Amino acid sequence: MEYFRIGDKVKTAKEVRAGMHEDGPRVCDSGILGTVLEIQKNEWDGIHVKLDSGQSWWFKPGQLKLLDT
Repeated sequence: MEYFRIGDKVKTAKEVRAGMHEDGPRVCDSGILGTVLEIQKNEWDGIHVKLDSGQSWWFKPGQLKLLDT
């Protein structure tokens, strides 16, 4: 998770579903923009992002891409 920092602008890399195996309810679609709020390096889904839609969610690193700024 060293690639992400608080305040980074990100977008979802794919459709995101809840659950460790991503087999739960759909959280959001691919390409949704947001901002990193918090990082917990000891958690498998330790990147807390506030999406531009207003929803907040804990993401796995592979579910996000950094935006070029």
